[in-house]
Amino acid sequence: MENCKICGKEFKNLKSLSTHFNSKHNIQSKDYYDLFMMNENGDKCSVCGKMTKFRGIGVGYLNNCSVQCRNKNKTINRGYWAGKKQSNEMIEKRVRNTNQKNKEIKRKKTMLDKYGEDNPAKVRSFKEIISSKNKGKKVVRDEIWQKKIINSKKNNGTLVHTKKTKEKISKSLNNFYQNNRERSKYCSINTNKNHFCGWYRNLYFRSSLELSFLIRNYDKKMESCEIEKFRISYTVGDKQKGYFPDFTDNNFIYEIKPSSLLKYKDNQIKIKRGKEIYGEKFKVITEQECPYITKSMILELIDSGEIKVNPSSLKRLKNYKH
Repeated sequence: MENCKICGKEFKNLKSLSTHFNSKHNIQSKDYYDLFMMNENGDKCSVCGKMTKFRGIGVGYLNNCSVQCRNKNKTINRGYWAGKKQSNEMIEKRVRNTNQKNKEIKRKKTMLDKYGEDNPAKVRSFKEIISSKNKGKKVVRDEIWQKKIINSKKNNGTLVHTKKTKEKISKSLNNFYQNNRERSKYCSINTNKNHFCGWYRNLYFRSSLELSFLIRNYDKKMESCEIEKFRISYTVGDKQKGYFPDFTDNNFIYEIKPSSLLKYKDNQIKIKRGKEIYGEKFKVITEQECPYITKSMILELIDSGEIKVNPSSLKRLKNYKH
């Protein structure tokens, strides 16, 4: 039996007592313990003397403040479970609960009954809590981690993005390029093997003609146009699209295109729209206005470190004709 130290009423156990003083006397378990049940040095670590955590009215305060102090505590019987066996009832219960499929079915049923969703992440209140806790956090995946994810998805047949996921990826990439963030770390893993790509003086180029333009205009302060300020919207059929010109010197807007690609896909519509917006400041540069630089010059600049390219671009240099 347990007696309430405030009013003297008797209770069967500590749980009943706790419920009583919480509701009737408006006092929390920790405060009640501190007032009526605390032993001398009951909230101090037995090793270093620091305050320890309160774990409930039945346990009181922990003996140690940290794992390090607990490991140094010589009064703990560390071999308590050595040689002991769980009861047959507990073993049978654990065996029954190892059926993960049944556990998952039961878990989903409980979620549906309580919240109307089979996953807590789908419940609005939970989503808001998870979102607030994860806001601003982004775990960077290393190469090994990414490969494990891909292999796992291959094995279970889920290596396919849903429409919703594709939209999220598209939105994320658009934000990434529009904010003109540093992309040099992606140069070495560029997967576009059909273009000569890389960096020249902190500017990213996607073709040998773009590189030729940057080198021939090295005396001008060029900047990338891949920010929202320079985005050009255009319409094809009933679809609203957008693209970014290549570079600007804060006087002209430059679109770099080989003459063979001027009529490719939507390029004529893009160029026409660019001229409508920027007028004479919108300049289309082809190999006629900007001849290609020589292969030897590119190799020389790569050796000097002024140009950084990915491995696939180095292979493409073998067939470079200029």
